[in-house]
Amino acid sequence: MALGIFEVREIVERVFAQQDVLDACARRDLGRVIMILGAQGLTQGRISELTGISQGRLSEWARRKRKPRASSVFEAFADGLGLPPAAREALGLASDGSAAPGPSQPHPARARIAPPAPALPAAAGPGSSHPARGPAEGVAGLLDRETMQGPLNAVIAALEAQQSRRAAGSAIRRPVWKNLVFTGGPGTGKSRAAIAVGQDYRRLGVLSTGHVIEAAAADLAGAGPGETAKLLAEAIRPASGGILMINAAHDWQRLPDHGQQVLRRLYEQLTEYRNERRDELAVILAGQAAPLRSLLHGSPSLAARFRAVIDFPGFTPGQLAVIFGSLADEAGLTLTPAAQSKAAGVLARAEGDHGSGNARLAVRLLNQATAIQALRVAAASAAPGRDPAALNTLSAADIPDQLHPEQAPPEEYWPGQYLLSAVSRQQALVLVSGA
Repeated sequence: MALGIFEVREIVERVFAQQDVLDACARRDLGRVIMILGAQGLTQGRISELTGISQGRLSEWARRKRKPRASSVFEAFADGLGLPPAAREALGLASDGSAAPGPSQPHPARARIAPPAPALPAAAGPGSSHPARGPAEGVAGLLDRETMQGPLNAVIAALEAQQSRRAAGSAIRRPVWKNLVFTGGPGTGKSRAAIAVGQDYRRLGVLSTGHVIEAAAADLAGAGPGETAKLLAEAIRPASGGILMINAAHDWQRLPDHGQQVLRRLYEQLTEYRNERRDELAVILAGQAAPLRSLLHGSPSLAARFRAVIDFPGFTPGQLAVIFGSLADEAGLTLTPAAQSKAAGVLARAEGDHGSGNARLAVRLLNQATAIQALRVAAASAAPGRDPAALNTLSAADIPDQLHPEQAPPEEYWPGQYLLSAVSRQQALVLVSGA
């Protein structure tokens, strides 16, 4: 289940009340802070959405490959997560809360509101009282439930049956593999689904924490076998007890050996965790369907350790409009009927014939609409007799006539070295935006 805005606020308040976290802030060690937030269920993907900082950059900080230095980065991190005054002061920032809206009060220019996740399966065992879950009930049924939930239900059922045998006293010498492959384009809910899977795995007792750590596949491919093994071990270590989600895993197909080196190292790590570390790890490979299937086809032994391939279909324009309404509601905003109709038209034109079904289109439109609405409300605040309800309303005038391209992020947000030796600035922008 994706974390709602109030759940994010609760985690932030709890984590930043800890002295060790404040000490990390004083050292400006955002990598340590990101790791602690991840252990509490706040993933790098969600942090990226809230702060506007690329997930690749967050991953680099968490793995100590790079340290943030620009003051604008610390401001974006603090503003996006709504850090309390003590944490802001520890980071060397002004503690004025009015300058740093919290998660319950999104910043009109910076807020990144996560797209909803697909409904995920409950345990399929008899007598289960756990319903299928999704973070936003209004959009939970928009995905192809049979295509997605069928394979996931089968995995959950197999794990639940195993745990029932274990509880009955049977010796389980060959545990069920719980690794998965998620295929689909960006903005189709894969990260949100990973969180829900982790929670189910924790409920079943096959993982102790079920937290999710995300890593970019490009960051795990070293110059040789030794470096690759080290990079993988460093990424897996904080995921112990939970899930390591490797994003853009299809990029390994473009390596000179078509990813065979990194796949062998991943196979070794999975074997070690199963045999020597109480099977306290699950891995999700996420990426584009065709190259990812081809990649696993070239490594049958590794492919056998991934229980299911789940495809995440894109959203239709009509579904994007429903998602837009759900995101607006999560942000505390009410859409007028005219605003709903106009937003649907803008999203339909933005999607056009691309067929990507990227929910981030709805996120971008909401970011742009809330910025326009904030300016309108600010201009009206000085006028006598203003309507208080206007603060919580998105009207048709707040919806832009077309979805504008996102501005290029500051230099500090550009991704690090990727698999290709030369990445153009335009390609880098695509990598940062997740398009």
